[in-house]
Amino acid sequence: MVPRLAKAIGKSKKYVNNRLDSVKFSPYQPVPIITNVPYDTLVYIKERPELFPKVDVVRRSVRVYPDGSIAPHLLGYVAAINKEDQKLFPDDKYGPEENIGKDGIERMFETELRGKPRERKFEVDSRGRLIRVLKDQPAVVGNDVQLTVDLDVQRVAQESLEQGMRAAGGLKNTGEKRRYENFKASGGAAIVLDARDGSVVALASAPTFDVSRFTDGIPIEEYAKIKDPASNFPLLNRPIQGQYAPGSTWKLFTSIAALESGVVTPEEVIYDRGFVEFGNPPQRFNNAQKQAHGAVTLESALTVSSDVYYYTMGFRFWKYFSNRNTGSKNLEKGYAVQGVAKRFGFGQPTGIGLANEATGRIPDESLKIKFNSQSPDPFAKEWLPGDSANLSVGQGDLLVTPLQEAVAYSAFANGGTLYSPRLAKAVLSPGGETILRKLPIEKRGQVKLTTAIRDAIMPGLIGASLPNGNGTASGAFAGYQGMEVAGKTGTAQVNNKQDTSVYAAIVNPNPAPDTDQPQYVVVVFVEQGGNGGSVAAPIARRIIESLNGNPNPAPVRLVYNKND
Repeated sequence: MVPRLAKAIGKSKKYVNNRLDSVKFSPYQPVPIITNVPYDTLVYIKERPELFPKVDVVRRSVRVYPDGSIAPHLLGYVAAINKEDQKLFPDDKYGPEENIGKDGIERMFETELRGKPRERKFEVDSRGRLIRVLKDQPAVVGNDVQLTVDLDVQRVAQESLEQGMRAAGGLKNTGEKRRYENFKASGGAAIVLDARDGSVVALASAPTFDVSRFTDGIPIEEYAKIKDPASNFPLLNRPIQGQYAPGSTWKLFTSIAALESGVVTPEEVIYDRGFVEFGNPPQRFNNAQKQAHGAVTLESALTVSSDVYYYTMGFRFWKYFSNRNTGSKNLEKGYAVQGVAKRFGFGQPTGIGLANEATGRIPDESLKIKFNSQSPDPFAKEWLPGDSANLSVGQGDLLVTPLQEAVAYSAFANGGTLYSPRLAKAVLSPGGETILRKLPIEKRGQVKLTTAIRDAIMPGLIGASLPNGNGTASGAFAGYQGMEVAGKTGTAQVNNKQDTSVYAAIVNPNPAPDTDQPQYVVVVFVEQGGNGGSVAAPIARRIIESLNGNPNPAPVRLVYNKND
């Protein structure tokens, strides 16, 4: 029988015998040989019981994804349980053939979604022959989980990210180091948070993958292709696992630090010649494309993204650091940016609850000492003026995840409440008819943020994205009509790679008090995507159109922007 069955299902005799002899299966229950049998094969076997004795064809429940490839990184997938999985759920009884949530929501809510499998107990004699069935407990369907995700916005976020990355591949790099190279746009993340309570409205990662391929065991060759670096790591959940320099989107937090520590006032004018020099002998720090912006204040420096302004802030911070032993507040002011970063949740998990969340990195002198402990160069272990300058513009050794930045921008938007991102609203009975348990909004804390400082910074962010204005994202928002947008572009340099394109936006930055007006934060990162105003901002603009009620916005239209 085995040779005939193997031939009928297109497998080897060894494969069939290995399944029959596997210790994974009980000798008292049917052994599953193969799933997803073609209909013609099924009919052939069913009509020939004399050729295939004791072989049966049965229906079984299969996992279906009605919305196709929507949110695979967020939903996660299920697959056969292994020993490591069993360690995480030691009190639950899993059979060797059972599936378990491996990632995403599937893993996070495994105990709610799983239900209980059918349980049977048999009495056998000394020869292992069945005497009777002692227990036959039917399966119990698992509960439902109601997510915070908006399906339409999630779909638009994924589409927009893919469209923007694809279009970025046709842009030429105008930077000095990799001039005229086409951008690779090798990966990206797009996030939408409800700034009022931290709910995740959309969370997209690219490249993506087909989650349905994992349910019944993905072929080894296909899995190897997914894991190949040439595929740009589609299983990587970039919103929570990607770590990037945020570039000029970081200037929001440098602005808070500068105003709080008193190193600048909103009205102070700094003359931007396209560069600033510091040190002896002087070292030159340039704007993007060496563009001069003339006289700038805090507001205009944010709008046009003057690096000179923020380099100047960095040097002022460093002067306090260099005199840290001569004043009680000098070290605090010298590390003012680091202090603000920690308050806004950088350098630590956001609390979203998904597995393997990265924490990012906030640099200071102790980090340099740790990283360069074996270096013979004494300066490699010192916090230098260039370190403060680079940190002030979101560069150097600073690393953030896209979700950390979205959470931090949300706290700034809502006036200082830091929320853990919330993925689910409630646990429901099977079929969703009854709410079994509401899932609470989780406040991580209240960030120190005065109204005066928020009000001093917000106009610069609004100007940066003002349609038809002179801001770094104005081109991306040309002709835009909808909720007001305050945002900041970023173009982050990466060693041995093309620049990361970044944009962070607050949608409806000043909702009317005591109303239910929405407020969102949209964050987009594109690896090796180039200028933030050219790529990330247009992607975000299309996502924002969906937040304004348009379920099918016009395709992403990239723009040329030389400054960030």
